Amino acid sequence: MLDTVPMTPTLAMLPSTPGTRLLIELASYAEDLSEAGEALELAFEAGPGSSCWLPLTNAAVVAYMRAFGRSDARGDLAAHIELPEDLHETHAMIRDYRNRSVAHSQSGLSMSLALAHLGTDGRVATVRAMTVRHALPAHTATRVADAVERIEAMLAERIQTLSDALAAEFREVSAHTVAAWTSPIIEHRLAEQFSGRSRRGSRPQFTMYWETEDISPADAETPHE
Repeated sequence: MLDTVPMTPTLAMLPSTPGTRLLIELASYAEDLSEAGEALELAFEAGPGSSCWLPLTNAAVVAYMRAFGRSDARGDLAAHIELPEDLHETHAMIRDYRNRSVAHSQSGLSMSLALAHLGTDGRVATVRAMTVRHALPAHTATRVADAVERIEAMLAERIQTLSDALAAEFREVSAHTVAAWTSPIIEHRLAEQFSGRSRRGSRPQFTMYWETEDISPADAETPHE
C-alpha cells in the first residue's frame, strides 16, 4: 500500500533543485557518520574486552566508509569536504581495515586453523577448526572516533551554510506555491516481505515494515483500561 504522506501545517518538502538535492546528499552522509559515532560510543561503553567490541567497531568502520563510497544514489563525501591533512593516514587505515578485514576476509588480522587434539599415544584423536581474530585496538578506535567527530563537525557546518542559503532562496515563495509542493511517499508492508533489495529513487520514498502478532479471541474481547 502506497501513501503520499502530507507534511504538517508547519513543514513542507522543498522542490527538487541542485541545492536541495545537495542538501539531501549531505544529510545522508551525516547519518552515516552519526551511526559510526554511536557505534563507537557503545563500543567504548562496553570496553575492549567485551564481546560487543568487535561487532560494534566493525559496524562503525562500515558506516564511516559508506560516506566515502560512490553508489548509484550518491557520490563520495570527499567531493564535498576536504579532509584535513593530519587525518589522511587515519582515513587510509580505516579504508584498508574495512576492505581487508571487515567487508572481505583478506587480512592477517584473522587466522583460521585446523587443529588436532592428540591422545596419550601422540596420535590424532579429534579434529577441530578454530579462528583467531584481532579486533580494532582501543588506541586505534580512539583515532577513528576523533576522525568521525571532526568530519561530522565540518559536514554540519557545510549543511548549515547550505540550509541558510536555501532558506533565503525560498523565503519569498508564496504560500500558494508552497502548498503545491509534493510530499514524500510512504509504502507499508509486512515484516515478512522484507528483502533488502529496495533501491533509492529520485523522489523521496520510504518503506515501513510492520511486525504483526496473533491475538487470541479471548484477548480481542478483553477491554483495555
